Amino acid sequence: IIGAAPTADEAVELIKSYQEQGILVTLVGGRIDQAVEKGLKMGYNVRIVPLGKEITAVVHVVSVALRAALIFGNVEPGDAATLMKYTMDRVPAFVNAFAPVDDVTVAAGAGAIALGFPVITNDENNIFPVPKSLIVQPDVSKFNATSLEARDIKIKITKIDIPVSYVSAFEGEIIRKADMQIEADGSRVDCFEFVQMKELSEVEDHKITVVGKDFDEFEVGEKISMGIIAHVAGKAMQPDFESVFERKFHSFLKTVSKDLCTQDKRDLIRVRVSKDTFNQGFRAKHIGEVIYAKLKSEYDTVIDKCEVFVYTDADQVHDLRHNLVIPTFNARDARIGNMTDESVDEFYTCILCQAFSPSHVCIVTPERLGLCGAVSWLDAKATHELQPNGPSQIVRKDHCIDEVVGRYEEVDEAVQKYSQGALEHVTLYSIMEDPMTSCGCFECICGIEPFSNGVVIVNREHVGMTPIGMTFSELASMTGGGV
Repeated sequence: IIGAAPTADEAVELIKSYQEQGILVTLVGGRIDQAVEKGLKMGYNVRIVPLGKEITAVVHVVSVALRAALIFGNVEPGDAATLMKYTMDRVPAFVNAFAPVDDVTVAAGAGAIALGFPVITNDENNIFPVPKSLIVQPDVSKFNATSLEARDIKIKITKIDIPVSYVSAFEGEIIRKADMQIEADGSRVDCFEFVQMKELSEVEDHKITVVGKDFDEFEVGEKISMGIIAHVAGKAMQPDFESVFERKFHSFLKTVSKDLCTQDKRDLIRVRVSKDTFNQGFRAKHIGEVIYAKLKSEYDTVIDKCEVFVYTDADQVHDLRHNLVIPTFNARDARIGNMTDESVDEFYTCILCQAFSPSHVCIVTPERLGLCGAVSWLDAKATHELQPNGPSQIVRKDHCIDEVVGRYEEVDEAVQKYSQGALEHVTLYSIMEDPMTSCGCFECICGIEPFSNGVVIVNREHVGMTPIGMTFSELASMTGGGV
């Protein structure tokens, strides 16, 4: 986006509209001052990047487009025709230029058009429109729709009825204790997330029920019990899909605003709501709205009806956790109890945690769950059936290099591919030789104690010192985060 909008409010509204669609926004010129004036958070982590005050700063984003052609398109340096064809066909970019458009901006716009990026402007003086390339749109509020149409960009966005932004750029955000309004912490109090398959007649679609106090009835900084239950029904629904949907709650909720962060593992979920998000009106029912909207949009071929319950009453959460949730989890685990790695022909990847551990890859086998403990081999298999191009991909085990430590050619190829080259080798059964990486969702850490030639295992709840000379938190800082 080049130049200043007619008003700062219009500037921020346009920027946020692109951000909510998952589009990277780069700013040049007066638009940066308008964003600062309105207190808009900027940076690579939220996909709003100020490049500079002068028009020449556009060279930085043009460089990104050209490098994409050279790196991913295998275009030879100097082959201008092939490069411009690649950017036109494969780089879905466009330019918004606000009046007045001077000669230098016109020249920069001509360069963008040559690369296949249409220019949309509200300057009607001495501008001669060119269909699909140079478009005059006097109404700034229509810039977004005009830009997407000009570049043939189609975005599937589910409008969620919540008072804060829902943007994928917010994945991985952290809320410090001082900024926290309330927290549900499954390691300290009863918490859970649970999906239960029902008959179609038993589910009232889009009904959100809060059982217990709402967020504004708790003390600031209070740790609360929270249970989230989604009743789902559909003609194509299967019981094996329940755990897959549960595991997605984390990714659904972690993109709510920049001030709501989550971690989740069955009944060890953790949800923090910041003071800022709370002050904007975010309440317990909005968690249900997010779960409902995302389940229905992402799994519309399976889920016909969905009803969500958000429990904050400590007694009811405790009762449900011990009498319904944990017995169900145990029954699921028992199904895989007799399976061995040798009894199957394939393993599965899981990369759900790459939002905050970009180089981490789990290899899920019958005898080795995902590191979080919430993804079994059956869960990964069901995930692949639901999303063939999703986080769980098949890893054949045709070529075993070392059966003792569990090294396979196909496993090495998979971790190298899905870690973007950060990993080359992983063994499935060795703690010393190329062990699997860790994200941060683990509940226990296992390590070697060299003086006694022993093994130390410490769980997250242990707050004291370990025989290794480090606390759990210190060990986690060394083992988590991928490579």
